Amino acid sequence: MEFASHSAAPRRKRLRNTRQTEREGVNALRTFLEKQECVIQEVDTANDFGKDLLVDLTTNREITGETIAVQVKSGGSFSRGATWGIPASSVDLYTWFESSIPIYGVVYDPTERRFHWMNLSSYVHEEMDARYDHKNVGKPVAEDRERFKGHFVPFPEGQTLDTDTWDRFTEEVRDYLHRFGGHALLDLMAEDTSAQLTAVHDCFALGRGDARALLLVRHTITKLSDRALLAAVHALSHCASHPDIAWSEKNWIPQDVRDRVKASFNWSPDELLHMIREVELAASEGFPAWERGGYGQSVIVLLWDSPDLCDNLHSALLLACQGLDADVAFQTLVIYQYFLGIKKPEANLKARVSRLTKRHPMLSQHDFSSEFLSLIEEFGWVDMF
Repeated sequence: MEFASHSAAPRRKRLRNTRQTEREGVNALRTFLEKQECVIQEVDTANDFGKDLLVDLTTNREITGETIAVQVKSGGSFSRGATWGIPASSVDLYTWFESSIPIYGVVYDPTERRFHWMNLSSYVHEEMDARYDHKNVGKPVAEDRERFKGHFVPFPEGQTLDTDTWDRFTEEVRDYLHRFGGHALLDLMAEDTSAQLTAVHDCFALGRGDARALLLVRHTITKLSDRALLAAVHALSHCASHPDIAWSEKNWIPQDVRDRVKASFNWSPDELLHMIREVELAASEGFPAWERGGYGQSVIVLLWDSPDLCDNLHSALLLACQGLDADVAFQTLVIYQYFLGIKKPEANLKARVSRLTKRHPMLSQHDFSSEFLSLIEEFGWVDMF
């Protein structure tokens, strides 16, 4: 029997050329975070699926329960000119999107000994789809295009992590955890208007990647008041065909999200009255209301495609005449005739308005009633804008 020559060594696994550089980044970040009194759990390389470290923040050496995952890269290969970032496959993007805790990306520059970072969860949930859709607006896009197409993810310019920027970093983390963990959604039901307002803004950000956040705003509309209601109306109007929104990557909502939210715009008489009443209150406080660019215009945009709108507005008008002040009732009448003239031109608008004002003194005695009725008599319909 012949044995293989000892000179023919068997093939063995070899260390990647980048392994030492990668470890340098993980070790440097771990050392830095431990100096900030964070609790670090390193993910075993056998179980590393885009999460190198699990990090618990602390306050006064107490563990707060605020936890993030960190994906660490290291070396000059992650710099494209002056821009740092990481290449992400479709699998990476799905991992960030589906993670049960937020994932942050950190790239270590061993030459400058500097950390560059980015909230990867925020990127896939709040920015990526909107940026893609906005960039390609007006261009033909294949219907079966992959939602999470791999690409280089650029980090925000100048966003570095060190002792001077630590407080700003932790503030961003805690703010995102507040939204990511669902607290923002719960605050839609808060009694404090400021908390509601913050929740609406957070839901708008989350809703750009997940329609459910905006759907919650829509379905809690009667629980919101004051500035929170106004913010909600404006946020939801981004899902309708608002003619006066200056679109940008920062406020663009993907079409699939817009379609899903817009399909829920079936407003009941109570919801209609609630929005009209809050805009009227805002008008009395000096906020722009029933004019181009005002909150009232956003309300009109929301109502445009609502099923059975004229019937529901008529019901809302009757409710307003029974229990609300004259300004709310009169404004509801104006909106009712506005949509009646657009959606039901065959209706005898003059006769309907005449009967309503005769039946309800609250309408006929309003300060603007005479002028309004004169316009109806002369033109048959009054435009709101």
